[in-house]
Amino acid sequence: MDKRLALLTSIAELKSSHDEAAMMLSHIMLSVIRTARHEDDGPPLKSVRQYRKAIKELKIQCLQVEMILAEMEIPRHVH
Repeated sequence: MDKRLALLTSIAELKSSHDEAAMMLSHIMLSVIRTARHEDDGPPLKSVRQYRKAIKELKIQCLQVEMILAEMEIPRHVH
């Protein structure tokens, strides 16, 4: 795969993962606020685990983007 295309694909996946994690965090925070107001029992453990999984996915996506960027930089420094 072309490095530029790989980079763009990885960045798109990174943004998608970030958006998903941000949405999950919003739902968790809403549950926490409801718990503080005694309107709810708190965020379900399943939600917290899904958020943790989403954060791990973000880390993987970031590493992939970094690796592609590093590969793109190497030829420039060799000249």
